[in-house]
Amino acid sequence: MKDFSQGLMFGAVVGGLMALLNTPRSGMENRKKLKAYIEVNTESFEELSNDLNQLRGALMRLADEGMGVVNTASQEITASVQDFTEKNEPRFRRVAEQVTDLVETVENETAALKSE
Repeated sequence: MKDFSQGLMFGAVVGGLMALLNTPRSGMENRKKLKAYIEVNTESFEELSNDLNQLRGALMRLADEGMGVVNTASQEITASVQDFTEKNEPRFRRVAEQVTDLVETVENETAALKSE
């Protein structure tokens, strides 16, 4: 990228010099045109700079708002999971007890079949 930038600058300088040497206008006319060109481009650059600053500000606000939304959503999801867990804790316990009873019954029946 550095070589490209250097080549671009070199080409701009050489092209500018060639244009100045081969122009049919006088030095006074060239200076006036150059001054007008610089003024127009300076204004354009300032407008571009202002637009970029506005864009940067908008992106920063968007990032801040996005983080706020993410934090809010995360808190709501955490609260929902905790609420679900608390409400269903008795069911989980009953299922675990039933599984334990079922395992004991299977073990007892298996032992009874083996003893026969």
